[in-house]
Amino acid sequence: MRTTKAFHRWVMITVLPGAVFFSCKGKKETLRLAPVHTGSSWGYQIFHNNRPVIYQAEIPAVAGHHPFSSKEEAMRVGRLVMQKLQRGESPAVSPRELDSMHVRPN
Repeated sequence: MRTTKAFHRWVMITVLPGAVFFSCKGKKETLRLAPVHTGSSWGYQIFHNNRPVIYQAEIPAVAGHHPFSSKEEAMRVGRLVMQKLQRGESPAVSPRELDSMHVRPN
């Protein structure tokens, strides 16, 4: 069971963003960022031509399950990911980028 969860998390962190990256590259696309309220915390969702392609309810690039502490924090990271997609870059976020945006797990 633990291996299955780890595999699913790996797919969500590496494969899905890669698929979005390659599907957006070289085309004129419409991307939109929206906040997502997840009960007691926040996340973000990125839409590609009005279809959801990234749903991020936890801080990326950090081991474990750490929700964003505020809507603003989630949207800062979401804007960075969206900008990377628009530039044709990988949407992966590094711990250094999170630190520079003052996004840290609680």
